[in-house]
Amino acid sequence: NSSRLLWAGFMAILAAGVGFGVRGGLIFDWKADFGFTDTEIGTIGGAMFSSFCFGIIIGGLVCDRVGYSKLVISAFLFHVLSAVVTFGTSTDYSQETNYALLYWGTFLFGLANGTLEAVANPLVATLFPNKRTHYLNILHASWPGGLVIGGAIGWFLADSLSWQQQLALFLIPTLAYGVMFF
Repeated sequence: NSSRLLWAGFMAILAAGVGFGVRGGLIFDWKADFGFTDTEIGTIGGAMFSSFCFGIIIGGLVCDRVGYSKLVISAFLFHVLSAVVTFGTSTDYSQETNYALLYWGTFLFGLANGTLEAVANPLVATLFPNKRTHYLNILHASWPGGLVIGGAIGWFLADSLSWQQQLALFLIPTLAYGVMFF
């Protein structure tokens, strides 16, 4: 069903945007909670961008051979695993351990986002060959929408929710796209 797959892709890119927006706001909490330097926080945030590139390049190279469904499953698992790894932090752990957990959690999150892009773009282009640009625009409208939602989570809920609870909210659209695809 072309329409169902379009909206599943829309929700997946929305989840990526929400997670990106939330994580962007949490870096200051992580800096305060774990005593990281600006360089360490920048490196943790940068892990998201480098792994996004790996996900989109590698996913783009293998999507026709591996299949879209296996890449969507991988992206979903990377998203969930990124949250699990990030939630593994504790003020009882050393700064090095928390740094590693946040770095790799953020890396996995970016990898999930890149893998989704590697799948969603050719999927939508294949499903709608006569109106490709129109439907790719619809698909990608979810990215800034997700950024706004993620930013609003940090803006409005920072005082009432812990950073773990704020991050957990990105799992709602993640579970939604998982259900929609599966």
